Formats: sequence, structure tokens, C-alpha cells
Amino acid sequence: MNIRCPFCGRRDVEEFQFRTLVPEPDAEAFARLYERVNRSDDSLEYWQHVSGCRAWLVIRRNPTTAEIHEVHVLGEAQ
Repeated sequence: MNIRCPFCGRRDVEEFQFRTLVPEPDAEAFARLYERVNRSDDSLEYWQHVSGCRAWLVIRRNPTTAEIHEVHVLGEAQ
């Protein structure tokens, strides 16, 4: 699997580290913090480019197929 870093270009997934899922915005506070979300459709995930520019990325992907739909830098408008 390759991830397109906005700064470094397309890189192998081994350069990145998965950090956590982005919580659902409409979930209650307890659920956002403690309940694990396993979805077969698209999920939003935090990743960090640890072997490159060290940028934090928000990635929308399908965890079942590993298809990446969208990548943007954390904190930037989508």
C-alpha cells in the first residue's frame, strides 16, 4: 500500500505509522474516548509520516480493501 504525503509525494506505507481512528463527531464523549469503532466502510484515521517529513495526516480509507480515498494534513481544511 502507498500513501501520498502532501509534502513528500507517494511513499510506501512502511514510512508511516497509524496512530488512531478519528472519533465520530456525533458520538457521545464516552464513546469517542473508550469505545472501539470497527467499520467496514470508510474510516477517518490519524497517521504520521515518521520516516519522512513527520507530518500528521488525516486519511480517509476503506479498511477492508485498504483503498485510500483522501489524504490531507491535520489542521488543514478538507
